[in-house]
Amino acid sequence: MLIYAIFAASWILVSDQVIHQLFRDPDQLTLASMLKGWVYVLITSLLLYGLMRRWFGRSAESQKAPPTPLRLLLSLGLLIAVILALMVTSLFLTIEQHTQEEFGRLQAVASLKSRQISDWLNERRGDADFIQTSEFFIEQYQHWQVDGDVQSAERLQSRLEQFRKSRGISAISLLNPQGEPLWRSEYAPAAIAPGLLTAAQLSTKTRQVQFVNPYRDNSGRVLLDLVAPLTALPVAAPLIVLHLDLSEWLFPVLESWPVASGSGETLLFRRDGDDIFYLNPLRFRPDAAASFRLPLNSPNLLAAKALRSEASLDNILEAKDYRNVAVIGLVQAINGTDWLLLTKLDKVEVYAKARSEVGWIVCVGSLTIFIVCAGFYLMRQNQNLALATAVQEAQAERLRALDLLAAISDLSVDAIFAKDLEGRYILFNTAAANFVGKPVEEVLGLDDTTIFPLEQAEQLREFGRRVMVENITLTNEETLDTQHGPRVFLATKGPLCDANGKVIGLFGISRDITERKQAELELRESEARFRGLVEQSLAGIYIIQEGRFVYVNPGFAAIFGYERAEDIIDGKLVADLVSPQDRQMVIENLRRRIDGEIGDINYCFEGLHRDGRGIDVEVHGRSFVHQNRPAVIGFVLDVSARKANEDKLNHQAEELKARNDQLERFNRAMVGRELDMIKLKQQVNELSKELGRQPPYTLTFLSGDRQAAEAGDL
Repeated sequence: MLIYAIFAASWILVSDQVIHQLFRDPDQLTLASMLKGWVYVLITSLLLYGLMRRWFGRSAESQKAPPTPLRLLLSLGLLIAVILALMVTSLFLTIEQHTQEEFGRLQAVASLKSRQISDWLNERRGDADFIQTSEFFIEQYQHWQVDGDVQSAERLQSRLEQFRKSRGISAISLLNPQGEPLWRSEYAPAAIAPGLLTAAQLSTKTRQVQFVNPYRDNSGRVLLDLVAPLTALPVAAPLIVLHLDLSEWLFPVLESWPVASGSGETLLFRRDGDDIFYLNPLRFRPDAAASFRLPLNSPNLLAAKALRSEASLDNILEAKDYRNVAVIGLVQAINGTDWLLLTKLDKVEVYAKARSEVGWIVCVGSLTIFIVCAGFYLMRQNQNLALATAVQEAQAERLRALDLLAAISDLSVDAIFAKDLEGRYILFNTAAANFVGKPVEEVLGLDDTTIFPLEQAEQLREFGRRVMVENITLTNEETLDTQHGPRVFLATKGPLCDANGKVIGLFGISRDITERKQAELELRESEARFRGLVEQSLAGIYIIQEGRFVYVNPGFAAIFGYERAEDIIDGKLVADLVSPQDRQMVIENLRRRIDGEIGDINYCFEGLHRDGRGIDVEVHGRSFVHQNRPAVIGFVLDVSARKANEDKLNHQAEELKARNDQLERFNRAMVGRELDMIKLKQQVNELSKELGRQPPYTLTFLSGDRQAAEAGDL
């Protein structure tokens, strides 16, 4: 029945759409709709025949069905209501589709005519612009009016007449700067209309082409004028007026309709004070051009709504027309004017095209309701047998499911249990019994107060009450006293429902997570100790990734003069903390570790303190993987004091070396002098010996070998 209902609903909704996509001609659409209805009747009849053969062809084994439950009657009523709703929706969609199709035609007609009118007006404005700047017209006019040359006047008038005929202009008038007529061509109006006189004065003042809205002249013609001043003259310019008879081109264009229609019509109108002023002849009022008016405050008038900005232009509108007849229409603005173009159709004509399809939809919907009712009746004839078979199968399946559930629950290491609405256990597996230290048979029928301490039992009861009242499944951690001592359980509990969805208790699965919780606690304590060591370390510890600091400890921030580590993590690059002369070296060392060229490195560089001064730091870094991406971890030490001490010691060593060198030079000088004196004394002693005298100097402290050695050194 459900399959047939889906088929019928899909047929009603989709078939019309498919037909309208395949066929565009109205005659073909009518024929296709008729064939579609007969195909549906044929398929439905075959289905109904097969269903009746299936039910009435059974043996007498079928038993009498019990009274129809109210729920099934409600379901039947709901199904019929759905079919009716689908039928009404199809009716609405069919009418809406025809409306949209007609609106599409209205859009095409409106766009075509709006473009034609705009192009025609642009051509006429182009004619006026040409006249306004024509040197020939200006020159001939000057010779005529200033020099009194009659031949120039004839040439000017002849050229204007040629221009009128070549451009399809109805008539031309020549006015002086004061708006007084100087010359007019054939068919030009004998009197100057008030609107034309006002436009001529404005054109003389602004020296621009002016547009005169359609009006009726004394002969009853509807004219549209363009006033073009000859602005090349330095003085007040004469005016050339182009008179356009709208009945020659514009009105025939508006009256034409691309397809046969009894109400299709195009209207051109504008606002004139508090009135709607119609500019073209109307289909049902031929004398309306430039003479027919309606009040702007007319209620529910489509043209009035458009002028009062109550309806969006270029969108489908539903209102009344000038005959007070319901229509659908489209309003478009004509560029460069205050005109509005309205294309419309009577709603009666639109609905007439959808009438045949509406009839078919009603017939199909009625037949579908009949088939549903017949199928429901036939279904009830065999309900008893089907019900008995289903009950037997359900009982067998339930027994198998209970046996399987009991086997699974007893093999599970998790505590599995179920309670009734009063909190009494109706299921308690072996694992749960092992936790509480009682046999399963002893627990069944008891509540939590007989198993756990009162405070724990009350918490379990409150949590179970929430699960059943809110009819939701919840997960919670519970600490309970067991025969093994206090244990932590991760308990998932949900409502236990009967076949009708009514809550009759709750079920639960509790997993012992005591060891996991202990491991988590130890891990948190270990992390806390490690973080304490890192955070309290005087050395600066860092993690660098993609040229940015993803972690620094307070010691690192203090080395570079920052109060908080977040000041560096959130806003500083590695290059920002390195002096310019060492920046390239530091970046290159980082790259080599990130790329795996080296594992770790130790070097010194000059860093930048927050106050801008340089500080000497020593860095130790190693590459590693952080959050699945390469990074560098390490620590830095402020070695500014150590380097200062080293520099001081080096300076002192250099000073001592200089003094030692000086002493060595002095010693060499003194030793050389003593040796010279000894040598001189030796010479004196030798000379005294040669003179036979006693040597005056005693040099016995020198041996002969030592004297010879010293003499050789000298």
